[in-house]
Amino acid sequence: MPQKLRTALTLPDDLRDALADLAEVMGKPITAVTVDLLVEILPQIQGMVKLNRAIKSGNKATAKRALVEMVGKEMADVMSSQQKELFKAKRSRK
Repeated sequence: MPQKLRTALTLPDDLRDALADLAEVMGKPITAVTVDLLVEILPQIQGMVKLNRAIKSGNKATAKRALVEMVGKEMADVMSSQQKELFKAKRSRK
């Protein structure tokens, strides 16, 4: 069985304390709690990767699809409309 790769993390004190508190009340090691939390948000992490790759490539349609997959169509529509308003405001200040 291949050995799992390890990743060293340096955490801010408040995050470390919160994870330690959660681990204590769950009766689990802090590493297990941290891995469980990361596994839970894996779809969001993958979505952020997909979205950022699409943005960097300039592919707006793929970026919109990735955003819809992450947050749902309604929220993506709200975010897109707000972004358009933000860019309009920035342009008018120049």
